[in-house]
Amino acid sequence: MSKKSIAARSIIFLLILTFALKIFSSLSIAMGYNANPLFNYSGYSIFQEPDNSIDVLAIGDSNVYSGIFPLIWWEQDGFTGYTWGQASQRIPETYEYLKQIYKHQKPSIVLIDGNNLFRDKTDIANLDSITKAKLATFFPVISFHKNLNPHKIKNIWGNRYSVMKGYYYRKSTHKVHKKKHRMKFTRKTWKINDISASTFEKCIHYCKRQGSIPVLISVPNYNGWNYRKHNALQQIADKNKINFIDLNLELKKNINWKKDTADGGDHLNIKGAQKTTAYLGEYLKNEYGLPDRRGDQKYKQWDNDVLEYHKLLKLNTK
Repeated sequence: MSKKSIAARSIIFLLILTFALKIFSSLSIAMGYNANPLFNYSGYSIFQEPDNSIDVLAIGDSNVYSGIFPLIWWEQDGFTGYTWGQASQRIPETYEYLKQIYKHQKPSIVLIDGNNLFRDKTDIANLDSITKAKLATFFPVISFHKNLNPHKIKNIWGNRYSVMKGYYYRKSTHKVHKKKHRMKFTRKTWKINDISASTFEKCIHYCKRQGSIPVLISVPNYNGWNYRKHNALQQIADKNKINFIDLNLELKKNINWKKDTADGGDHLNIKGAQKTTAYLGEYLKNEYGLPDRRGDQKYKQWDNDVLEYHKLLKLNTK
């Protein structure tokens, strides 16, 4: 076989592979939506929102989509928000998603959850995550391949619009059985991998360059958070001169780990999310003076979404 023939076959193979990856990528996103609007928490639904209509973006892993429910901000304070969360999201993915989101939205505030800062503990793990995140910008199936499930085929024809604004509604309660002083004060600090810290700061600086105010947060998590992690994130916040809201501390007396968690302390249920989101709303309103858009016809859809949410809630609790 001649060199030209080998080269031609290689090119054809790469073209077919690229085409297949593009097809499966589109399917992996489409199948990630939920046909039932109450449970549609796909981050990609943010692209169904009118451009430049989101005041506050919350981004991070499953703690974020389980703990922050933006419709509460609208009902309580009148500003808009959206939650972009992905299970086990890595920092490089956060960075790449931010670049996609900013093509359509210019949020005043970006809440960056710090939980994913502690996932990749080695240089190899970080470089692997960076590579995957870069490739996933072209082929999302790399990140969302788990959506390619036959049981999710019906979601392809579901509504892309998220009434829930990216929040994952969970009513079930599974209390924490462990008894440990997870937030006991210490001066010790969790050692963060240098590449992780550098990539995390890239997210912070990118938001600043886009004109947003980045705010670090930690969503209440009984099993995965401690004071050493708090200290590590506080150091990053101080270094970059931004605010850090550790909701594990701020809501230490408010969150009831027997009633407010869906799975024994890893994620909040709706009761916990309501407390967390309401507290954040008050803080953001007072600290940054976000506008009250209720009554503005441009944002009438938010009133409709609140009504739709309560309607869906009744239908799913009968």
